Amino acid sequence: MVDQGWSFTSRERVVGATTVVELGGEVDILAATALGLRLDEITGTRHPDLVLDVRDVTFIDCCGVSMLCRTRRRTEAKAGRLRLAGVAESPSVLRLLRLTGLLSAFDLCFDAGSDPGSDPVFGLAGETGAGPRTDDACPCTRPHTEGPGRPATPDAPTDSAVA
Repeated sequence: MVDQGWSFTSRERVVGATTVVELGGEVDILAATALGLRLDEITGTRHPDLVLDVRDVTFIDCCGVSMLCRTRRRTEAKAGRLRLAGVAESPSVLRLLRLTGLLSAFDLCFDAGSDPGSDPVFGLAGETGAGPRTDDACPCTRPHTEGPGRPATPDAPTDSAVA
């Protein structure tokens, strides 16, 4: 765990071939600088498989979003996979990704066992252009939405306005 008196934390674990990084606190320029170096190491490998758990992120700024986008680009360049877990549980991350129009750019993990009809978490599935899917290979054990480059469902809303 990284915790040097700063306003953010990170904890990393490996599950099979997947690295899970749990982020917490404020993901600002300080956090993005420190975490970016480690994420560059992870995404510099061949076919990186990475889950970023953002459920405990209380604040994220443009530097944090830039770090997420850089991580996504580097992962895709190495034919890897990046998933974000806990977006719905982090209002600041959810809001900023919606406002910037980047919500659909990421493959999102959802809570396992949730009922799509009653849990607001599943409302995000339509925004990303597809419904939830189960992926047995994911260590976060959550259903996912289809990510970039995958076809959108015909009835998926395209408006990303914030209510």
